[in-house]
Amino acid sequence: MRTLELPATGFLCVLALLDAGSGVSVPSQVIAPGVEMPMLAFGTYRGSLKECSVTGAVEKWLQLGGRHIDTAFNYGTQPDVGAALKQTAVSRHDIFLTTKIPGPIGKDNVTHLIMNTSLPQLGVDYIDLVLIHYPCNGDAHEFPDKCGRTEWREERLSTWEGLMELQKAGKIRAIGLSNYNTEHVMELMDYDIKPAVNQIQWHLGFHNETLWSDMKKLGVAVEAWAPLAGPTTMGDDPGVSLGDVRLKAVASRYNVSTAQIALRWSTQRGVTPVTATCNTDHAAADLASFDVTLLDEEIEYLSTLMPSSVVLV
Repeated sequence: MRTLELPATGFLCVLALLDAGSGVSVPSQVIAPGVEMPMLAFGTYRGSLKECSVTGAVEKWLQLGGRHIDTAFNYGTQPDVGAALKQTAVSRHDIFLTTKIPGPIGKDNVTHLIMNTSLPQLGVDYIDLVLIHYPCNGDAHEFPDKCGRTEWREERLSTWEGLMELQKAGKIRAIGLSNYNTEHVMELMDYDIKPAVNQIQWHLGFHNETLWSDMKKLGVAVEAWAPLAGPTTMGDDPGVSLGDVRLKAVASRYNVSTAQIALRWSTQRGVTPVTATCNTDHAAADLASFDVTLLDEEIEYLSTLMPSSVVLV
């Protein structure tokens, strides 16, 4: 058994090791009382899985030893994930399942959506983590910093209250957010159930250090969508290419891929990446990224990288 030390995140700093199949060991992070979240997730956005079926990709992830699956109502892939869960030999108890509801939709709509759509489509009795996808309803490219303090505030609070009721009823184990800025997160800190997670855009070419630091202080775990700066990145943040010579120089020291270095940079900072691939070798390599331990100075160096035209293909 290995022990990994990550930056403390309030009560979230407690770690456990999951011994998954095929010799894979993925650390988990305590995000709520009694809830441990594996620190590498498989995303099911169709735009990232164009060359394979979502169901097949999820099945392969589970066969390789991955245990965290990320989906969303807006992705339209909950039925695909449900089909994979039905076919896999892995116990439901060993799988950590995340889904997202749309932006703030109010308490009644939350209950209806989870009970009548998400749970039936996923074919499960409970969901491990449910996130509110966006803090406002509107153009996704405007989040997280262009969604105002007062816009949709009443709906955000009502939606949170609906999620809390479902958690207390045992239908959800933990609840959290996605694409929220600090101001939006702070609205919820006075509730008896506080946000467990905030899933944000985060990769080598774009990492909001202020938001990361704020979440750390608040005890909210951070997840990363587009951790390798793939096709889902937004705005003017193309990321650091996996062919960048600077990234390759670090990877060569450990004889691993640049993708593994990019993922390990996130996880050693306490951030859980949500990755996706149709390539079995790439999926296996993602899971093996925990075999690398970067030096503090390497993490600091990688944190300073900016997108560059200096790329070695």
